Amino acid sequence: MNTEAAAQMRLEVVPSADLLSRLPLIFEAPGTVSVTCLPHHGPEKTVATSIELVRRGYRPVPHLAARSIGSQAELHALLQRLIDEGINELFLVAGDRRTPAGPYSWSGELMEEVRAFAPELSVGVAGYPEGHPQFSAEQLRNSLEAKAPMATSLVTQMCFSADAISQYLGALRRSGVRLPVWVGVPGPVSVKKLLAMGARLGVGRSLKLARGTGMAGALWRRGDVLDFDSARLIREVQQKLANDPLFAGFHVYTFNDFDRLPGLLDSLPLLEPRSTPGINRPQALSPAKI
Repeated sequence: MNTEAAAQMRLEVVPSADLLSRLPLIFEAPGTVSVTCLPHHGPEKTVATSIELVRRGYRPVPHLAARSIGSQAELHALLQRLIDEGINELFLVAGDRRTPAGPYSWSGELMEEVRAFAPELSVGVAGYPEGHPQFSAEQLRNSLEAKAPMATSLVTQMCFSADAISQYLGALRRSGVRLPVWVGVPGPVSVKKLLAMGARLGVGRSLKLARGTGMAGALWRRGDVLDFDSARLIREVQQKLANDPLFAGFHVYTFNDFDRLPGLLDSLPLLEPRSTPGINRPQALSPAKI
């Protein structure tokens, strides 16, 4: 995969035991690698893996999940370790832990603490083109509008409809959000694994419940539900967003299923260069829970 194409693509990975041996075979440094923070891993494993990645020449973006951090002291120690290694970008989420391990119950609280301790860090937040099973559209909108002035980018949750993604970016512009958007798409993964992992990561509904979503439409259209056609979705999104100034590139949810990724990455056409949208400076956050 050439350098220009790699700059327009980010891979999300799980910090597994074999990640550091498998990743270089399909995605070379200095590519950007987004490192998840799952409840059973916790932030320590995310931070340790991110440090190993940056030492190998990658540009890691560690996830910090608010509900998995036990104290302000723990947060500060984690941030200092990342800063000392030259890591300058984070992705903040509430996380899937049922009860908070410490003082942070949603990503806005965590964002305020990160900004107070290390205002130089870039901070990404999540967006939901097809909604969230636990929050209303109004709650999602209010939460994002509260966090956007503090953020430097937005990553969308997995979406399986180019139309839904295009409509979502239009809604962002109408609301005044001007963050660069990394469009979240699944890598070439089996539908069985996609559904199982999606449920664990908080995107998931069963196929039965997802009949009205872009995911269901994409699966039913194929006539076979064994594998998901990521390349087709990416091409459709590129066509829809070719002239959209908010579109930064693709965020590929790999689930560490790397075997078929080389073919996908090598087949992608380059995006047109675009300027980075303006970003508002930090403002106070209003309460939310996401």
